[in-house]
Amino acid sequence: MLILAIDSATPVAGVALMNDGRLIKEEFSNYKKTHSETLMLMVDRVLSECECTVNQVDVFAVTTGPGSFTGLRIGLAAVKGLSMAVGRPVVGVSTLDTLAHNICAGEALVCPLLDARKQEVYCGFYDVAGKLPLPLLEPMACSPEEFLEYALKAAAKHAKNRIVLLGDGYYPYTEFFVEKLGKRLVVPPPHLMLPRASALAGLGADKFAKGLVEDIIQLRPSYIRLSEAESRLGRGEL
Repeated sequence: MLILAIDSATPVAGVALMNDGRLIKEEFSNYKKTHSETLMLMVDRVLSECECTVNQVDVFAVTTGPGSFTGLRIGLAAVKGLSMAVGRPVVGVSTLDTLAHNICAGEALVCPLLDARKQEVYCGFYDVAGKLPLPLLEPMACSPEEFLEYALKAAAKHAKNRIVLLGDGYYPYTEFFVEKLGKRLVVPPPHLMLPRASALAGLGADKFAKGLVEDIIQLRPSYIRLSEAESRLGRGEL
């Protein structure tokens, strides 16, 4: 089974091609160019360098959020277009699940963090003792202080002595987390800190094997919190 994974949920753009569980090629970019400039060029390079056409792809995987509202829309639009063009199914995967999948077979509590701005983070809480990340709590958007309360409670409940923090939501609050967690804090090396399309492909293959495919007409981003426009509309400002 050939799976093409496309991720543009955060400032990172990633595309990966996996065949029967074997990673063939991956492109990763965390540069300042926009996803609208780079994403489809990356898709084209990955396929052409692997001597594949989009018609040979069996399933598409895409990150569905949380993350950048614009980035999510670009990625989903790209995957929907490709899926409709060649008649292949789509699996959607949480951005937080994808990030947590950078770590496996560990005993620590793994907490992916995405920068949600407005002094908040999108966060998840995972047990990664097995091959795939197991969510322990629902994902949420909250302040770093609130996140830390939930993380410490989850760590105590599940007997986790160490807490792994990864994702771009870690960087703006590094000093705070270092101070509050001390020796309990584990920060992965740079190549594991950000979402990888290869991790998305692996999770996508697992969901497809379980029959968890999306209705591409109904597929929507999972924002977790309202956009600024929606918030202003709810307050009667628009």
